[in-house]
Amino acid sequence: MKKSILIIGFAFFTLTVSAQKKIGWFITPEVGTMFHEDHVGKTVGASFGIQVWQKRLKIGIHTYGRSGPINSKTFTVDAANGQTYKGSSTLTVRADHLAFGLIVAPTFNVNNWQLDVPINFGTMGAGFYFAGEDRNTPDGERVSVWENRLMDERDAGFGTWIEVGIRAIVPTKNEHIQWGAGVHYLMTPGWETYFDPSGDFYNNTLRASLFINFQSGN
Repeated sequence: MKKSILIIGFAFFTLTVSAQKKIGWFITPEVGTMFHEDHVGKTVGASFGIQVWQKRLKIGIHTYGRSGPINSKTFTVDAANGQTYKGSSTLTVRADHLAFGLIVAPTFNVNNWQLDVPINFGTMGAGFYFAGEDRNTPDGERVSVWENRLMDERDAGFGTWIEVGIRAIVPTKNEHIQWGAGVHYLMTPGWETYFDPSGDFYNNTLRASLFINFQSGN
């Protein structure tokens, strides 16, 4: 997977350099919300890369995650194989994830605004973990060891990250700064965990984002 991403990225870079000498840059930090079946999660992330063909195409790296400290939602699952943790067979866990990969975003001008269509492809690691006092294990062993054991060696997993969206980008008085909002559709084929063997938690999921875009001038 990593080699494929690097090869694709190098191919895009080579193509754009040969097509146009002038290359711009962009850096786009973002915050977002992820619409799960029974709650709304929070995400933070950023993308960065180059702009080519008179800023009509962005190519770069995009990463974002669902961070545990900003997501207080808890989930319960029975421990595997009749095990118990601190006298209980029911585990209370939180969810986190990190997605990382390529972003390719065709960009269109609409009056003074812009619309871009970010297409992301890469890998995502996600899982479920203990929080609060549950992180103090009974025997002093690392909490990750207990999480893995209690969830049948599948407390976390990796899968393909595919995401397609549309973003509205609004100019400001400074040509180097824009702000905007987007809607995205997330798919994660191949990802599953003990808590979610179906892989539905991050698959076929809608996400919304708010961002600030910093870019090079004309």
